[in-house]
Amino acid sequence: MDQKEFDKAHEDALQKKMLEEPDYWFKARRQRWDEWGSPVGLGLVWALFIIPLGFFLLLLHLAGLLG
Repeated sequence: MDQKEFDKAHEDALQKKMLEEPDYWFKARRQRWDEWGSPVGLGLVWALFIIPLGFFLLLLHLAGLLG
């Protein structure tokens, strides 16, 4: 079996598999509420970034280095 035959067989098998089970490849992977791509996960990332930044700016303000 040369490369062209192999590619053709692979494409046929892939197309057959996709037509048999469209739910498997069409639907996105289900995400949980606590993953980084979810709104809760993104909120946690922002909270972990904003809160220390605000605390750091408060310390700079108390030290008189920030207006």
